[in-house]
Amino acid sequence: MSRTPRRPRLAAAIATAAVTLSLSALSVGSSQAASVATWDKVAQCESTGNWSINTNNGYYGGLQIAKPTWDAFGGKQYAAYPHQATKVQQILTAEKILAGQGPGAWGGCATYANLGSDHADPYPDAPTSQAGDFYHAIRQVDGSWTSFNAVGGFDGSPFFNGSQEAITSTPDGSAQVLGTGTDGNLYHSARYSNGTWTGWAPLDGYQGAAKFGAKGEAIAGMGNGDAQIMAIGNDGKIYHNARYVNGSWQGWQPVGDWSAQKIAAAALPNGDLQVLIVGNDGNLYHSLRTAGGSWQAWNAVSGVGTAATFQAGSIAIAGLPNGDSQLLAVGNDGKTYHNIRFASGSWQGWGAVEGIASASSVAITGMPNGDTQILATGQGGTTYHNARFASGSWQGWWNTGFGSQKVALAGMGDGAAQMLVTRS
Repeated sequence: MSRTPRRPRLAAAIATAAVTLSLSALSVGSSQAASVATWDKVAQCESTGNWSINTNNGYYGGLQIAKPTWDAFGGKQYAAYPHQATKVQQILTAEKILAGQGPGAWGGCATYANLGSDHADPYPDAPTSQAGDFYHAIRQVDGSWTSFNAVGGFDGSPFFNGSQEAITSTPDGSAQVLGTGTDGNLYHSARYSNGTWTGWAPLDGYQGAAKFGAKGEAIAGMGNGDAQIMAIGNDGKIYHNARYVNGSWQGWQPVGDWSAQKIAAAALPNGDLQVLIVGNDGNLYHSLRTAGGSWQAWNAVSGVGTAATFQAGSIAIAGLPNGDSQLLAVGNDGKTYHNIRFASGSWQGWGAVEGIASASSVAITGMPNGDTQILATGQGGTTYHNARFASGSWQGWWNTGFGSQKVALAGMGDGAAQMLVTRS
């Protein structure tokens, strides 16, 4: 028998400070707990089992949790809103609400599901976040930041743990995301403009292989809505793919015979794709894929001062509205350097970005107003943010307060920037 979803009154008058004080005493698996099957019944009553529902009624997700309640009981560690979190994350937060408020928080739906009589631990071995988990944050147009929230994992797991990540924006306001999982394979996800995620899907492999093992990846959102992907396969070779605006995939194609250690890519307004690699010799090389699909040869990027080549660690590249490309690279001295490839094809030359002693990972993205936003993992795993304004001046490094191993960054069409980091 179908049921009309109830609009619950979850903690309409919670005193947040009191809840915060009580959270340390709450634990999953106490006398107030419930099995996954029981939570499924609650969700069926509340939302017809739709864990991603948002009807703009003030309650969100499968269990219809109010935003203040979600925040007060620790849900923000997973996502800004309940419907943006995975089913597992919603249930883990609901367990805390159940322990703090009892089954009455879900009213008639608790009675329907016998929530008060089920004391089973839904996830007795629930994983906790660890180094390498992906976290996401947004720098809003006004300069304010959201908190870093865990990105749900493959097949409903609460975390995605990986060794590499990449993020870009597309004109519909989505963020397209790549990650190399702990199995060494490449996965894709997308975050829509309403804050929901598609979930991770493994990318098909080359020439009929089930999956694509990747040592490095980059993704660039194109003006036509496509996303172009560059990756380093397990054989060390360079491959190109594309996710078309309709969601279909081009399939992998090898790019020449070169091998690489690192790779970065950026889209330009004319449809070209700028690509950087660190070759097996440790030097930085540049190439270009035209809008028509032809490739330019790989050319070494000159080094600092009169040096013929640039020995690079982490690399990043951003396309700008005027057709320029801006580059970041970590040199052999650990310092972060900046360069510009002008739309004419000429180069500005490298200059050190002062302010942090050394970096192990860098990211850069172009913004609609001509600025660039920058992230870097500094000493001790500290994540820093910077910006280079269209005038050529710099904001200066700012400690975000979040620890990272690697960083990625995407400028959105509305002027916000989305961060994707692997936590330290």
